[in-house]
Amino acid sequence: MIDSAFFTQFLKISNFFTLIAIIVFIGALIFLKVLKDKRVSFSQRMIIGLVIGLILGISIDLIGSSNPIFVDYGRTEISVWYGLVGTGFLKLVQLLAVPVVFLSIIKVVVDVEGDRIKSLTGRTFATLLGTTAISALVGILVVKLFNLQGASFAADLTDSKADFMGNIAAQSFPEFFLKLIPSNMTQVMSDNGSIVSVVIIGAMFASAIRFLKVKKPAEVAPFITLLESLKVTINSVLTNVIKLMPYGVTALVANTIVSNGVAAIMGMLGFILALYTGVIIMLLVYVVMLVAMGLNPVTFFKKSFTTLVFAFSSRSSVGTLPYTLKTLQENLGVSGETSNFVGTLGTSIGMNGCAGVFPAMLGTLIAGAVGAELNLSFYVLVVVVVTVGSIGIAGVPGTATVAATVTLNGLGFGHTISSIGAIFGIDPIIDMGRTMLNVAGAMVSAIAVDRWDGTFNREMYDAPMVAKSDDE
Repeated sequence: MIDSAFFTQFLKISNFFTLIAIIVFIGALIFLKVLKDKRVSFSQRMIIGLVIGLILGISIDLIGSSNPIFVDYGRTEISVWYGLVGTGFLKLVQLLAVPVVFLSIIKVVVDVEGDRIKSLTGRTFATLLGTTAISALVGILVVKLFNLQGASFAADLTDSKADFMGNIAAQSFPEFFLKLIPSNMTQVMSDNGSIVSVVIIGAMFASAIRFLKVKKPAEVAPFITLLESLKVTINSVLTNVIKLMPYGVTALVANTIVSNGVAAIMGMLGFILALYTGVIIMLLVYVVMLVAMGLNPVTFFKKSFTTLVFAFSSRSSVGTLPYTLKTLQENLGVSGETSNFVGTLGTSIGMNGCAGVFPAMLGTLIAGAVGAELNLSFYVLVVVVVTVGSIGIAGVPGTATVAATVTLNGLGFGHTISSIGAIFGIDPIIDMGRTMLNVAGAMVSAIAVDRWDGTFNREMYDAPMVAKSDDE
């Protein structure tokens, strides 16, 4: 090891572990580039990138975890360098999230004819919140299935996390929703955590445009043209960013494992298995929904695979949104109006993983730990609190923390928040599955609403997916 501030603090390459990890990672990126040059399909490169990331992360941790140099320096340094690619890529995607949400909401509200916007809104809320209620039941089920005990996950939260959750817990239900109403448009537009506020602003602009198209069509026409040009341009930028996805997935997955460590993952294996069992059960619920709609679920998962892999790796529903909308419209036969509306709202309302399964699990765990009576009335209360609380939870990394806090506060267990640190210690691991479920739920809901409205393109859904060497 080179014990010099230049190497340990500035360059972040002070030991053999870091150097080898960087070299191997560069080799993995070169390998993925070779696959691209050989015209290997985008979906296949996504799978390969995911597998390489898993192998790389696990191998590095198993080899270095017993060495104090790796523990004290290597883990942090490797995380910084892998984050340069992984987090850097995710930031590029998130960069487009706010304009995509804003323009999507404007487009759908302006384009929808007559009173359809009312029916579209009602059906969207019914579908998103309905699946969230089901996911809450699944969360309760897996806690019972695995016989999880809240005391097993007791640990103190970090001071910053405890303060953050404490501030949320101190808010009443009306106060929490009051904060969603924007008071500064420029501030809202610069924050991916204010997606609900962006939706509100977009809806306000869209309503004004609808009115002006009738009253002052000549004056508003240039603005509409500008918005359409912006949407086309942003989609073009998005396409170029998406081409980097296999490299970003490799870095994100490897970094998640290296940063948390295999030992920490194994120590919380019971909770991790329970949550991912809940994810699988909800995916089976989606299969039932698709079959009930007369659709082949295999087609859905095949065509949405790369979107779900990115959601899994990035841990951001909002970051995944541009690709979610692209997949719904170009591969799954959902109309532009429905996909823009349901897909966008699905990043902040009724997220089945972060705001459904997970908070229901925590609520049930904490209730058992404090000696509350776990009867039918309590379970109904959990489902109601989780479902209502899921409204307005923006889909960015860390969303589940907010959803869990709102749920525990709603159940009367807000005072226990500081004692469940063990679960949040492995949050990135479980957040991958939660986010994937969020996105899958939003996509299935979009299909359901589109079929309900009679605008669904069944032929496009059933059409074979053309393999591409790049996402163009």
